[in-house]
Amino acid sequence: MEELLELLREEHREPLTPSVRVKDFLRKISRKNGEEIEIDGFLLLRQPPNAPKDAVYYLLSPLTPEEAKRSRLKAYLVLRIDEKTRVKGRLYSGSYVMVKGVLNAYPYGNMRLLHVFELEEIPYETRWTKYKDYALSRNELENLISSTIYANYELQKGIIYALLNAPTVIGVENWSEGITFSAFKGESKRPVISLWEGLKYIYSLLPRELKLKKERWEEFDDDFLGIDFKFAFPKSGLAYYVPPTKAMLKRVNPIPRWAEKHFLLKKASFLSPRLFVKPDDIMATLGESPLVIIDEVAYERNRELEELMPNLVATIILAKGKIGSLNLGEMKEYRYRFEAFLIKNRNEYGELFDALTLSGKVFNVGTRYRLGARLLGAMGRFEGKIDRGLVNDLLGLYQEITDTWINEMPEKEKLKLLKEYERYIGGSKVAEIGIKIFEDLEATSLDGTVTREEFLKALVEAGFREEHGRETIEKLLREGYLYEPFSGKLKLVRW
Repeated sequence: MEELLELLREEHREPLTPSVRVKDFLRKISRKNGEEIEIDGFLLLRQPPNAPKDAVYYLLSPLTPEEAKRSRLKAYLVLRIDEKTRVKGRLYSGSYVMVKGVLNAYPYGNMRLLHVFELEEIPYETRWTKYKDYALSRNELENLISSTIYANYELQKGIIYALLNAPTVIGVENWSEGITFSAFKGESKRPVISLWEGLKYIYSLLPRELKLKKERWEEFDDDFLGIDFKFAFPKSGLAYYVPPTKAMLKRVNPIPRWAEKHFLLKKASFLSPRLFVKPDDIMATLGESPLVIIDEVAYERNRELEELMPNLVATIILAKGKIGSLNLGEMKEYRYRFEAFLIKNRNEYGELFDALTLSGKVFNVGTRYRLGARLLGAMGRFEGKIDRGLVNDLLGLYQEITDTWINEMPEKEKLKLLKEYERYIGGSKVAEIGIKIFEDLEATSLDGTVTREEFLKALVEAGFREEHGRETIEKLLREGYLYEPFSGKLKLVRW
């Protein structure tokens, strides 16, 4: 029965329009005079018409200016603030607040007045979590993207994961929840350009407050009340960026300088295709799923997506609450499978794959391992849980990405990579292989140490006989490649 009800809801999903918010707001403020209420909305530091002089009077709105422009229904609540009002947090015109007080009639017009007891800034995300019934199902979200961007399954999923953002991962550097969705040119430019056009279209449908912009303040005129005011879009833990022009797709880093700190700290999701395939491209090395596009991509305007974009935003924010953070130290299944992925590709592609794992390259082991953990979290937000099957899916996606990079990378880039790798390795072949395996293990260790047992097991899995593996460990210790800071724990000597 529950499944049937869910299917009916999907078929007739009601859009989360500004009118829905206004009606909810009006229901709350239509109670009797003298009733105490608690209500949230955007604070406007602008006096209402004919405000009395006995206190400070401001306005509360359920809508942003952008929504108010599109909505036939509008509503405001007059806030009366005096010396008894408790104000918590930093307030500005546009801050999202929770207000507690007693209702009354405003002396002028038919607006309602709230004698405010307490006024507090609250997280912007609260605005969306109230609308769980409007959230999209997994199938609805997938269908909206697949009916907008016509591409292979991995690419469509990559877009969904980027929209959902990554949970913070304990044990990973100070990255926030943003994802770098990077896609690179295969044989033709057209797939990348058409993908960018599709991403730009999706981006245009997002609320203004979720678009990464340099300027947060905007001027707004309200004909309803005959007033104008400045409005700062509230800070949220969710922001998106798509390059505004086609020319930016040729840049090494297709983002403006002011946004670079957001990019490096992943404080926004960057949906940024590129017209070149380079293994040391920063969009690739910091991309959770650096795809190379070979097949034709197309997009078309989607009226259903346009109507349901607010529902999609509510879905994203509710998904954040389901998987808020992960602990890298507890992801043992992922670590084991990731190491097996490395061994498989070393056996298949040899030195070319090794070269791609060097520092600053697209498959640098330490960085890719941590990026993969974040991507696994985004996948979990979409699927609703993280299990062994999802780890398999992640490594399957990374295998596809690896195969495509190696096959589609220009020959001159491959030769350049191999020369760099030859300069890097030096030394004997046994030491070279042993150090490389050790670096893989070290990169997936939280404290930077590897036990003798872990190292021996990895050597055996790579094809060493157990006795030969033990001799290799002793050789690396004896010749100064490794040292033993604690009994049974090994570290690499950095030259």
